[in-house]
Amino acid sequence: MNDEDSFYQAQLKKDRKGFWARYLNVEKWINRPLASVLVRLVFRTSITPNHLTIIAFLIAMGSAALFSLGTASSSLWGALLCEISLVFDCADGMLARARNAGSRFGSFLDLFLDRISDFCVLLGVSVGFYRMGGADKDRLILGLFVISLYLLQVILYYISSRFHEVKNGESGEGRALGILFIFAMGILNRLDLIIYAMMAETVLNLMYRISCFLLLGWKSEQQQLPL
Repeated sequence: MNDEDSFYQAQLKKDRKGFWARYLNVEKWINRPLASVLVRLVFRTSITPNHLTIIAFLIAMGSAALFSLGTASSSLWGALLCEISLVFDCADGMLARARNAGSRFGSFLDLFLDRISDFCVLLGVSVGFYRMGGADKDRLILGLFVISLYLLQVILYYISSRFHEVKNGESGEGRALGILFIFAMGILNRLDLIIYAMMAETVLNLMYRISCFLLLGWKSEQQQLPL
């Protein structure tokens, strides 16, 4: 392994064993190679991982604002900014690992701003979906309902992760796949498909998480029952 390969491997997360990491690792195939180019550019500068986190957040806010305009051109640019934001978001952790300079605050800042970014981008898509439909209030209600499902999904994810004592960040590959879908649909000006796909994904995910939790709890109770 040459020096360039060693430098790149030092940037990557280790021991990724989840479903997304094994079979649909968009981060590994697309985002992290692009993010590695950015890491090389800033590695010997005074730019810190937290700077990249904040830049990723600001780009995501621009993406949300563009999506909310509800035009074909704004959706295109919103989609591009959304994907660029994800590349910067990948680069912050990669830079921290390459410098061996990770911090607890930096990790939680990334997590904190990611959730705000996700909410704002989905809100922008929902408003754009509403405007594209001639300001049909049913479209706005559907978009807000999907955002509510997404927030419930996030809450249950962290509760489940805490219950199972799973480290945060295991859903990164799934998030990358979702943003890639938003990127593709934004370019095609199909914000409606983003809303419908998000609704289907969140409903199925919530059913799966609730079922797994109840099944695990039932098994645990059965094991504690006296013979």
